[in-house]
Amino acid sequence: MSNTKKISTEELWAKWYFEELLEAGIIKTLVYQPEPFTLNDEFKVSISKIKQLKTKSKVTSTTKTLISSHIYTPDFFIEFKKENKLHKCILDPVFIDELPTFFSHGYKSYIEIKGSWDNNNMTRLFKTGIQPVIFSKYGTYINLIKIPDLFKTTFIPKKVLPFMYYKKATKKNKVGDKKYDFDYKTLEEYINEK
Repeated sequence: MSNTKKISTEELWAKWYFEELLEAGIIKTLVYQPEPFTLNDEFKVSISKIKQLKTKSKVTSTTKTLISSHIYTPDFFIEFKKENKLHKCILDPVFIDELPTFFSHGYKSYIEIKGSWDNNNMTRLFKTGIQPVIFSKYGTYINLIKIPDLFKTTFIPKKVLPFMYYKKATKKNKVGDKKYDFDYKTLEEYINEK
């Protein structure tokens, strides 16, 4: 079962990112909207009413849902082929120099994609309500990845690169100017850098 919501620009760009990793043989599995996690089960109470009739009592029962069940569907599930600089196992006790881009369980990572600008405070909701519940209930860490911040620290997929430049001139920019002020790397440049 997966969501039927329209894919956002950030999710599309992340999909292209992971597809490029898949084509390069760095990951072996890519699933958009994998099986959902149950955050909480439904909680119902039973209500019994006794109605006194002339010669007997009549009992009626109904149920009322006090708490509805909720599920959460990650945006992506990926499985890396082998150890590489993009991911580390979350159970490793020490990380040298910096944190990895993705935490994994073995080679498996679940990912939530958000934009850098969060207009509805969904990042806070994810970090305080969803991520800790799933980690505590299932022992699974969901990576929160922000687009285009991911591109700053790793690489830009070839399909995304044309969107990094202005296509129309405005008062502030010319056609072909960069939209973001960071140096871009291709996947090949990122893999081969030391």
